[in-house]
Amino acid sequence: MRRALPEDLAPINQVEVALSMGDSFVATGLTIEDNLLSRAAKATKGYAYLVQLVGYSIWQRANLHRAKSAIVSERDVAEGIALAEARFHDVVHEPAISGLGHNDIKYLLAMCEDNQQFKSAEIAKRMGKKTNEVSSIRAKLHKERLFRRHREATCSLSCRT
Repeated sequence: MRRALPEDLAPINQVEVALSMGDSFVATGLTIEDNLLSRAAKATKGYAYLVQLVGYSIWQRANLHRAKSAIVSERDVAEGIALAEARFHDVVHEPAISGLGHNDIKYLLAMCEDNQQFKSAEIAKRMGKKTNEVSSIRAKLHKERLFRRHREATCSLSCRT
């Protein structure tokens, strides 16, 4: 049962993410180079939950060698990001698509061919259908909050990693 109320959050600015992560690492006695901090912030794509997962996963990796070195390494960042993305997939993506039907998945896969926004007519064409034939699929996926509507007939996926 989903007890939390869904809340649309705007992406967090990557500079703010980097500053916040940097402060958190320093507060726990770890140091991290700016380029690695930028890489970590970029990996979050501004999503609050990914900020938490990426920051914690990197901190956890760096904490393993704290007695030897209090410097966050490139390996810590790479492994931390990979762990965070895997966890995000398990707890966000999998539950979001687990109850979807075959055509719903086909629609989402057709959406994934675009990097940003897409037009509904383009998705229908990729599926070999008319726009009105996929309108119920589009409505269901929007209701499930799997994509955002922008201007008329233009959408983007809610969360990409």
